[in-house]
Amino acid sequence: MVKQFTGGVHKDGIFSAASLLKLTGLALEITVTKAIELHSLARRYGAVCVLRDINLTVSAGKTVVLWGDNGAGKTTLLKVLATKLRPSRGRGSVFGFDLNKEAAQVRKRLAYLNVFGGVYGTLTALENLELAATFYQKPLSREQLVESLAAVGLFEARDKLARTFSSGMKKRLGLARLLLAEAELWLLDEPYAALDESGKGLIDRLLAQAKESGRTVIMASHDLERSLNVADSVLHIEQGRLYTGTAAAKAAPLGLAHG
Repeated sequence: MVKQFTGGVHKDGIFSAASLLKLTGLALEITVTKAIELHSLARRYGAVCVLRDINLTVSAGKTVVLWGDNGAGKTTLLKVLATKLRPSRGRGSVFGFDLNKEAAQVRKRLAYLNVFGGVYGTLTALENLELAATFYQKPLSREQLVESLAAVGLFEARDKLARTFSSGMKKRLGLARLLLAEAELWLLDEPYAALDESGKGLIDRLLAQAKESGRTVIMASHDLERSLNVADSVLHIEQGRLYTGTAAAKAAPLGLAHG
């Protein structure tokens, strides 16, 4: 989507910047950045087609919720966007970088949270963050990493092995690691799963902060009612195909292709 500014004269008789550009024969245009573009994308596991002819455009700064039954293709789509899986057919890009040809550049711009948190059980919570900081090339002190754990409610568990954690604690640790990345794009697979009410409140706050900071979020969630509070658009995945709208109380097509 491209918007062109047309100028006028300021009330004090001073030409606006757009007017000056118009007078000099130049056109001032602002192009909305596309965070994600997918074209006829498909993914197969052997003979089984899990994603079918996916066409999707998401503008930067938008929060998009994916919902559908188990096995519908939500996690597979997130993994394709995270470059953990290659498309079987079609093409796609993240912030202009090709998913196949420029996967390393894509990965630099995203952070992925899987449904289980994606932590290393043989490391302590603090060691998990130390490893993540090294991976993301973040020169953070022990004190800063401890503060990150405190922010997700894991200060008391900082020196405990992650394999002793409950599912909710592992999810919180995954969130701490996600925040370290400072990524432009968040890919979240069931972020509310396994969390108690305080943990879900933490997710709500993080999503609100992400929106305020201009991050793009693609989130698979079964907690549709809660997710609608932060969603700019909703996609329904059914048998590997994408549909806009939702069957919930707020049902309405949200024009994702123009989001």
